[in-house]
Amino acid sequence: MKRLASLNRLTKLRALLRCKKLHAYILPSEDEHFSEYVDPSDQRCAFISGFTGSVCTTIITLDKAALWADGRYHLQASQQLDDNWTLMKKGLEGVPTEVKWLAEVTPSGSLIGYDPRQIPFTTVNTYKNELCVAEAAMNQCSSASENVELIARRLVPMDGPNLVDLVWNEMRDTGEERSIRPPRTCNPVHTVPLSFAGETWQQKVRRVLGVMCQHGASLLALSALDEVAWLLNLRGSDIQCSPVFFSYVLLSSSELKLFLDLKTVASSADLVQHLSDSEFTVSIHPYHEFLSHLERSVSVLPTSSRVWLDYRASEAIVTRVPETMRLFRNSPVSDLKSVKLPSELSGIRAAHIEDSLVLCDFLAWLEHVAEANRSSNPKCGDSGSPLDGRLCDPAGNPPLEPPETLTESSVADYLDRLRSQAPGFVSLSFKTIFGADANGAIIHYRAVPGQDASITDSTFYLVDSGGQYHTGTTDVTRTLHLGEPTAKQKACYTLVLKSHIALADQIFPPNTPGSKLDVVARRVAWRFQCDYAHGTGHGVGAFLGVHEGPISMSGSRLEAMTRMGMTEPGVQKNMLRDSNQNHFIQFMFSGSLN
Repeated sequence: MKRLASLNRLTKLRALLRCKKLHAYILPSEDEHFSEYVDPSDQRCAFISGFTGSVCTTIITLDKAALWADGRYHLQASQQLDDNWTLMKKGLEGVPTEVKWLAEVTPSGSLIGYDPRQIPFTTVNTYKNELCVAEAAMNQCSSASENVELIARRLVPMDGPNLVDLVWNEMRDTGEERSIRPPRTCNPVHTVPLSFAGETWQQKVRRVLGVMCQHGASLLALSALDEVAWLLNLRGSDIQCSPVFFSYVLLSSSELKLFLDLKTVASSADLVQHLSDSEFTVSIHPYHEFLSHLERSVSVLPTSSRVWLDYRASEAIVTRVPETMRLFRNSPVSDLKSVKLPSELSGIRAAHIEDSLVLCDFLAWLEHVAEANRSSNPKCGDSGSPLDGRLCDPAGNPPLEPPETLTESSVADYLDRLRSQAPGFVSLSFKTIFGADANGAIIHYRAVPGQDASITDSTFYLVDSGGQYHTGTTDVTRTLHLGEPTAKQKACYTLVLKSHIALADQIFPPNTPGSKLDVVARRVAWRFQCDYAHGTGHGVGAFLGVHEGPISMSGSRLEAMTRMGMTEPGVQKNMLRDSNQNHFIQFMFSGSLN
């Protein structure tokens, strides 16, 4: 993978830090809505560091830069960061947390800046508490004879433009890689038919208001894009692979305020008509006015009122609400959305059938290509030459011209083209991952044309792909071998299969935490001193996000409870790591949707 030369942009950012009298700046990978995938205009971590993984936290001080990545991205980050960065591999022993590292590398009294729109309020509070603990420990370790009063470090919210955005804009004419910041995407939205949605948006709003009433909430602030889309039976295409649109909602018993870019409103022909209703007062406002409207809406409420705020609400949102009026709970929309309606479940099944037909066609074609190449050249596997995709009938309906030379990227592109033929296909649900041999061990691997591996008749490969369809979202992972797998590959593959069967066979009551189901699958691997550095499974949206909360089968998620109607792949992506040898065995296995 190519490394970005980051020194110039780090130098410019440090100049800004000095100008603002800051000693460090915290930059997470999320956008203001904490979307899983972010618009190119919000990919600040990729701009400043070169790391293109979907999740990370970066911290830049006046003389250091560090990036924290979890187990999915340890290998990728090590290949993309240049020497100006220190990679912090989260989850490994001895790796400091972001705050502990800050306390160690910044001087007493340092001011640490951050964008309050980019970090959840709860995360900021956690940082503050951890900073106090870290400083107390450091003070105890300091010599009493020094008799020096240490000044506490402080986290400082930086209102106004994001500091990295300022650097990005300054570099637009330099010609350097990623130096031109793309404009924010602003596409039309469209309505979802009732036959799929199962309820009108008015019915959904009434359900949400009912939950709000039960908890004594007078106002609800929604910032998660998939929640706005689901609630209003709307879909968009502002974020790649996700049918959502940039928006906010303020909901009370008397009014629903929707905040959109005015270009979106102008280009969405049936939007105003869709939201017209005598029962509810619906008003549309410019996207950038959300925070000011929130302040005004809160100011006219009685002081005894409660404002419902999701745990993931940004500090910029939460601080607009007086502390005594805050009600922190999972968003009621998130909970309602996760339990699929019968029409949504029917649509999801239909989407998976169409998607499965594509995958069967693709996998059969790849197997036939390997057989045809072996027949034409019995020694092709020994030479390591890439397979010729033209030696057998092409896949597709109608047939699509296959690539001549099979590489990771050319094969992934062929699968994408095949999937685009499926009835009801809208877009990919994420970028297709095709990893050959060792590359299959890189979680969320991205093949780069010209730098990717060849596919031979003895390749052990992983393909992780999915689609957005008008009736549902898919995410399917398969691991196959075009030749004869080794004994260890067979053993590990079988171990993952046993994990999957253990979970599929498990009987459990409603409201069982996903973390307990995670153990059911993981314990099979634990018996052989193996583990995998990610969750066991995750929720999937109904023509929405490919990863959907609050349900998650992961050891790190304790609050989500399982209920009937939730969609959750089984052992959705399992990659085993031998805990003794500390390396990945390159395969994954996928569960099916019942």
